[in-house]
Amino acid sequence: MLEMCDLLIEHASDLSRLAEDPVIQAAAQRWIEVLGEAASNVSDGTKKAHPQVAWREITGIRVILAHAYFHIEQDIIGNVIEHDVPRLRAQLQPIAESLAKSEDELS
Repeated sequence: MLEMCDLLIEHASDLSRLAEDPVIQAAAQRWIEVLGEAASNVSDGTKKAHPQVAWREITGIRVILAHAYFHIEQDIIGNVIEHDVPRLRAQLQPIAESLAKSEDELS
């Protein structure tokens, strides 16, 4: 999920480019879909331990993007990238660090 956030921030956060470039639009939509799919595979325990993350909304936008093939509002995608993705990345970073630390302690 962090990787998808990083790709979105690095390659799709220029909203004027996003609005004009269909390749960036397609990539951004795909990366958001991957984020949603990954979120749907996060354990219930992790979701409960981190209610500040909008898990349900993340998985919901994946469903919308995956099934609204010809009617995707680029303004909404731009808003998600501009506002939601940086916040999500900031929320996920400490979770990932904590999980990595737990794995190290088990080794």
